[in-house]
Amino acid sequence: MENCLKEILIDYVDFIEGYKSLLRSQNKSEADYINMNNGKIGNYNFFYHGAGCRLESDGIVCEFDFLPENDFPIKFSSWKMYEFIKTNKKWNKLNFSLDDVHAGLLKLVKKEKLVLLENDGVKSPIFQVKDIKT
Repeated sequence: MENCLKEILIDYVDFIEGYKSLLRSQNKSEADYINMNNGKIGNYNFFYHGAGCRLESDGIVCEFDFLPENDFPIKFSSWKMYEFIKTNKKWNKLNFSLDDVHAGLLKLVKKEKLVLLENDGVKSPIFQVKDIKT
């Protein structure tokens, strides 16, 4: 499951990076779209809410957090990854539970592929992408 979850995570990051690349091709910053709150660009529907963003494309739901700002621009909870898996035809056949996803993500933290968000010395169950492609 761990290697499979790493592949899913690579798809998740690529999904977000595809959206951000499309933004850059329009000569706009992400801040311009955050201020719009919601809309559509290319195949992506976007909805910015608080510190997070919900992307939808071809039935796939991909949510991520962009705040607080630090060295890790993509942050997500186990539930957000679970939703990505459930709505993705490539991965939903795996029938992972939310607990499976959470346990797998914690293993990727131990392997230093992900980092838990830390504020004032307290770690929270928010995962940040560190080095997933190696």
